[in-house]
Amino acid sequence: MNATVRNECERELLLIIKELIVSLNVEIEIDSEAFLEGGLKNCWKALGKNSAQITLILALFTVIISRIPVENKELVKLQIENLKLDNEIKQNELKKIKQEVKTDEDVTDEIVEKVIEKLDNDYKIIWHKSNFYKKLSFYPKVNKISTQLLGNNNKPTNPERTVFRNQFPLLIVHSDKFSPLIDDEAVIVIVSPVLTKGGFQWKGIYKGQVLSFEMKDKDFKNSVLNKQVEFVNGIAIKCVLHQNRKIDEIGVIQTISSQVLTVLEIVESNNIIETDQGKKYRRDKNENDKQMKLFQ
Repeated sequence: MNATVRNECERELLLIIKELIVSLNVEIEIDSEAFLEGGLKNCWKALGKNSAQITLILALFTVIISRIPVENKELVKLQIENLKLDNEIKQNELKKIKQEVKTDEDVTDEIVEKVIEKLDNDYKIIWHKSNFYKKLSFYPKVNKISTQLLGNNNKPTNPERTVFRNQFPLLIVHSDKFSPLIDDEAVIVIVSPVLTKGGFQWKGIYKGQVLSFEMKDKDFKNSVLNKQVEFVNGIAIKCVLHQNRKIDEIGVIQTISSQVLTVLEIVESNNIIETDQGKKYRRDKNENDKQMKLFQ
């Protein structure tokens, strides 16, 4: 097998194992052993203090790497807006499950499925798994991928799980786009406004970070061009901020563009001026919220 392809694929698999180790908060070291006979067989040995936790991690890995989703997910459909809260809930639930596993015999199919349910939408695992099969899809010499747990003396402890080449596309995410992040109460301190016509980027401070953004609020732009808004040091806007995101090759979420859709308020020291479009936005939002409650 091409050494570069093999190393890149191994890297993606190890990153999946890393995510499992982090999610379950266990201490495991992965060692690579000599190839086994029959095709190209890699043997990885997991070392750690808790045998049951090692068995759980490896059982999860063999299922995840070979499990074909019911539908081909796109990252844009994953619910990640409340990522921090979701992670806290997930960690608590995984901690409870981990406490149930005290011996190797406790690692049942039911326990594995319970953990898989909690990790099913883990975008990093999905992304690294997709990268693994994407790299293999361009390498025609690989006909299938099989995984199997081995016990002492490399004896199988469970059936082999296989993914055939014609199934690889079902495991590949075909878009790196994430669902946009929308903050409808964003406060941006204006650093560099655009005072002329053109598609130039504004600059401001948002959550302590420098932000370049496009001003899409035409009413506010006209007010600026007509010199109805005077920019002084410290002036800020409260606005609806729309940020497009994608995931990079190593599974890190990146913001690729930012747009201010509506300026709600202009804030200067203690003086707050609500814009006409801000009043309309909030009025429409309140009406929509009322309509949603009627259908709940």
